[in-house]
Amino acid sequence: MFGVDREPIWVFPDGYILFETFTNLAEEIEDFLITISEPVVRTQLIHEYVLTPYALYAAVTSGINGIEILQVLKKFSKNFLPKMVKKMIIVCTKLYGKLHLI
Repeated sequence: MFGVDREPIWVFPDGYILFETFTNLAEEIEDFLITISEPVVRTQLIHEYVLTPYALYAAVTSGINGIEILQVLKKFSKNFLPKMVKKMIIVCTKLYGKLHLI
């Protein structure tokens, strides 16, 4: 069942995320979103974020892997995660650490 407290996030195909801050878990979810994405606008009731490769690379360096990111987004999202977002998260988090300079 959908509810304000359980699913305060909307995830769009272009990586844009809307977060409804009027939830009991606002602080934890906000910390997570700041770790995996870049803040765009943070008003009192609605925060806007965007997923970028650089933010996802930074999340991996913080110890969060792609599967964990997908699980948390799925848990708190009002909508189904778009395929493009899933693909972006998997690709960007798997690429971290693959580049070797010679």
